[in-house]
Amino acid sequence: MSRRYGKHETPLELDCEWATLDVVVHWTLDSDDHQDLVTIDKITVGEKDLYEGWNYDYFDAIIQDEVLAGADYHWTDHGD
Repeated sequence: MSRRYGKHETPLELDCEWATLDVVVHWTLDSDDHQDLVTIDKITVGEKDLYEGWNYDYFDAIIQDEVLAGADYHWTDHGD
């Protein structure tokens, strides 16, 4: 997958003991001279921004492992 730098939104379904939440992770992909940098901008449920209180490492790992590594990539995701 070619890197698409800039702002992105990734919908996720989070399961816990008492509920399943449909969230959208808003994140930015930048680069320095040596590596790609992911910044979690906000996490929303519907129109509500629930940025505080989340384990950001969890969301960063999902983006790194599934989105950037291409495991969840399909050419129709971006209209290529």
